[in-house]
Amino acid sequence: MARGIIQGNTVVKQFVKKPTWKEALKDICEVARISLHNIVASKTPPLPRCYANEFERTAILLGKDEVLALLREDYEKQDSRIKQAILKAKKRVGEAHHILKQFEEAVKNGLIGLENNFQKIEYLAKVTPHDDIQAFLISAKLLKDGSNRLMSDLTSVIIQISRQEELLGSLTKQVYEDPLTGVMNRRAWDKDLQEVEASISSYGEGTFTLVIVDLDKFKEINDTHGHLVGDAVLKQFARLLREQFDSSGTVYRYGGDEFAILSPGFGMDEIIPKLNAFRTRLKNSVFTANGGKLKIKLTASIGASQWNSGKTINQIIQEADKMLYEAKGSGRDCIKCFKE
Repeated sequence: MARGIIQGNTVVKQFVKKPTWKEALKDICEVARISLHNIVASKTPPLPRCYANEFERTAILLGKDEVLALLREDYEKQDSRIKQAILKAKKRVGEAHHILKQFEEAVKNGLIGLENNFQKIEYLAKVTPHDDIQAFLISAKLLKDGSNRLMSDLTSVIIQISRQEELLGSLTKQVYEDPLTGVMNRRAWDKDLQEVEASISSYGEGTFTLVIVDLDKFKEINDTHGHLVGDAVLKQFARLLREQFDSSGTVYRYGGDEFAILSPGFGMDEIIPKLNAFRTRLKNSVFTANGGKLKIKLTASIGASQWNSGKTINQIIQEADKMLYEAKGSGRDCIKCFKE
């Protein structure tokens, strides 16, 4: 198992001995026990999704990398298989499209030549009435009609291939986009974090800020008004985040009512004013549901951390997550930033 450690300007891969099944089981039980305690203490509904989120959060806070690796192994394999299948299909469809376009061009050129020859034969048939020429004219007409049908069928096939390419493009988008809110999903989050780490490793410099945003008392909205209203609120909240951070980062749905922002090239000093502006805008916004009949006011708690040389990606996530918990513990509706 390889673990990336940023030392100076280089990511050094450290190989950690894989734990025995007994050690792994002990760690899993410990994380499960603490997760269950946190769910009960926070009065979070014991739904599978909520428990899964809390389990992963606890594993990160405890630094149980081996448990996280076990959790994500099947997910990563499945994610890789999906991406490979789509890319393979896109490649094959693209190759077929290219061949058909070449064939279409050849048929067009052939039809142009056939039309020119056909016009010559028609003229010859008019000025020189002859049975053989008339018979050849009939055959040429049949050939021309058949070529036109081939061209029509070929055009239809190319249109269908183009639609398949659009569909595959849509599937690629769905792999990385949250279907409810339209922001990037957890797959995109994991992929982009890996790319940022690789970039830092390659170029040896740069910075980025990682932000986690959590809606305050969102459970009460679901409990009071139902999940359809909750979904409507999440869509509007995600739109506000995108509008605020599209020029300075990427917004992800981290899980449930939790969102994350990754801002490569932006330090904490540049992101804090944007976070304050977003918090103010959120407090002044009114979320609607049920055709505008229901109006809801919201606040959010925010935690942020900035990458510095010597940190790993997991450390930055842990720091931002810790700041989010501090924001929640400080009465919510506030921003907490990790300080060295």
